[in-house]
Amino acid sequence: MLESTKMVAFGIVAMCLDYCNSLLYGTSTDNLRKLQVTQNALARVVCQAARTCSAAELLCQLHGLPVKQCIDYKLAVLTYKAR
Repeated sequence: MLESTKMVAFGIVAMCLDYCNSLLYGTSTDNLRKLQVTQNALARVVCQAARTCSAAELLCQLHGLPVKQCIDYKLAVLTYKAR
């Protein structure tokens, strides 16, 4: 039950981060870094992990992608559907 609650909570907030993120393609690394920090903090809060815990491992547990990869994936899916 706790696992599904974590997934739903992460999904709802991550959806807000992902909304129209394909517009961020080509943006500065500073902007991507800020979004990544937000996503890392979200993963730590949802998993109730310490600040020193690796966010990459938490994202993997939550089946999430880092911000840059999420943007690339969304563009690839949109391009595939358009073709």
